[in-house]
Amino acid sequence: MSNQVDSAAGANGRQTRVALPARLLEAKSIVLLPACTLDEAVAPVEILLEEGLPVVSIPAGSRLTPAMLRRTFGGRIEVGVHDLRTADDAEWAKTEKAAFALSLGEDAARSSILFDARIPECPDALTPTEVRALWKRIETAAVQVNPAGALGANYPGQLAELISADTLLISRGADSVHEIKAWLAAGAVAVCLGERLTADAFRRGNLSSFRSRIHPVVDALRQPRR
Repeated sequence: MSNQVDSAAGANGRQTRVALPARLLEAKSIVLLPACTLDEAVAPVEILLEEGLPVVSIPAGSRLTPAMLRRTFGGRIEVGVHDLRTADDAEWAKTEKAAFALSLGEDAARSSILFDARIPECPDALTPTEVRALWKRIETAAVQVNPAGALGANYPGQLAELISADTLLISRGADSVHEIKAWLAAGAVAVCLGERLTADAFRRGNLSSFRSRIHPVVDALRQPRR
């Protein structure tokens, strides 16, 4: 795996992959926000930004939108969307000017809409065969390995040996500290951070505990990629 990102348009005018956001690559992480309102999100998102986690994603069709977060936090935040399944979800992401899209399942119309809008799509796969098949598609900006923790602690390295070196991977569903380190060590460009991190923080939960959970995650993210 490589942290090289293809440019959005080739010098010869041919279509190329849509580039992942530079801030996503720098952060090496995407925090998956649960369904919530702006009022519920403001305080925990501010903590994420203060602690160095500026890339977040919200569920497709959520009451909270990327535009709301951008208006609230300005240039400090990068906002994508996750769990896109349909063309309607893609149209919503396009309208909201999402920075990236973590999609589930196969839908040609959805992928076409995202590609034409130059929104980097990261469809999900698990096995080496599935990953290789998705990476062959020009619409794929990166492959979302999901659920990344399903095949054990050695899978990150095993997968890396069975796919092409230029494949860009984002792990999802493997967000303990040791899993984060394993996927980054195997060359993943980013890891998704879900409910293990957010817990009840977006339901007006304990924000001091939330901040404490962030610290070891940020330490794990500091290690260099392969």
